[in-house]
Amino acid sequence: MPYNHGQSEFASERKAVVIAIILFLNLILISSQIILKSRQSLLANIIANSANPFQIAFQKSSDFVVHEFQHYVFLKNVFKRYQILKQKYTEAKYQNYLLKSDLRRLQAIRQVQERGKTDDFVLVNCISVDPNFPFHSVIVDRGSRSGIKENMTALNLEGELVGRTVSPVSPFSATVRLITSSVGGAGAYIETNLLEGFLSGHDDSLCSFKYLITNKPVHKGDLVITSGTDLIFRPYIPVGRVVEMEKDVLTPKIWVKPFFVERSIKQLVLLR
Repeated sequence: MPYNHGQSEFASERKAVVIAIILFLNLILISSQIILKSRQSLLANIIANSANPFQIAFQKSSDFVVHEFQHYVFLKNVFKRYQILKQKYTEAKYQNYLLKSDLRRLQAIRQVQERGKTDDFVLVNCISVDPNFPFHSVIVDRGSRSGIKENMTALNLEGELVGRTVSPVSPFSATVRLITSSVGGAGAYIETNLLEGFLSGHDDSLCSFKYLITNKPVHKGDLVITSGTDLIFRPYIPVGRVVEMEKDVLTPKIWVKPFFVERSIKQLVLLR
C-alpha cells in the first residue's frame, strides 16, 4: 500500500490537539488546587478577575438606574408639594386681598370722620369707565334709591378728591365727573403759600390752575387742597401735588397731578 503523506500529517495534528487539550485540563485541575494568599484557588481567582469588569459594568448600570428613579420620584414629590404650596399661596393672597379691602373701607370711614366732613356718606363701587375718555367720568353702582343726588363730592378710599356726581342720576347708578375732566375742576389753593385759583382738567392725568396771579414762589411737590370757593366742594380736601410750572406773559401755568390718578378708584366715598 502506498504511503499517504496527507493522512499522516492530519493524524499528527489531531494528536497534538488532543495532547494540548489534555495539558489544558491538567493545568485547570492543578490551578484549582493552588491556594493563593486570598484563600482562593488560582482558577477561582482567574474566573473572578475575568468576571470583574462585567460586575462593575452591571453595578454602575444598576446604580445609575436606581439614582435616576430616585431622582424622578424626588422631583415628582417636589412638584406635588410645589402645587400644594402654590394653591395655599393663592388662597393666602386672596385672603390678604379681602383683608386689605376691609381695611381700606375702615380707613376711608375713619379718614372722612376724622376730617370732620360728615358722618353721612355712601360707599360705592365703580362699574364702568369710558375707555376713550378714562379721565372724564365713571359710573358707580348706587343711584337715587340709595340717596345719591347731583353734586355729591366723590373721594377715594384715602379721603382725596376724585370728582362729583352729575345728572342724570338713575335709581341704581350714577355718573361721577372726575376733576381731570375738561368740563370739571375745583376751586383750590397751594397749601405752602395760600395761592388760590381754579383748578381745571384737560381729559388727561394732569390739571392746571387758571386765573392764578402768583407773587409767591411755587415748588414741585407743593400740596394742593380745595378752597371751597366753587361752592361745590368742601374746603381742605387733598387734591394732588404740583408737578410742573410754565412761565407765561401774565400768569404762570402750574400743573397739578391729582392723587387719585395713581390710586385705585374701584371704590369711592360719596359725601351727602
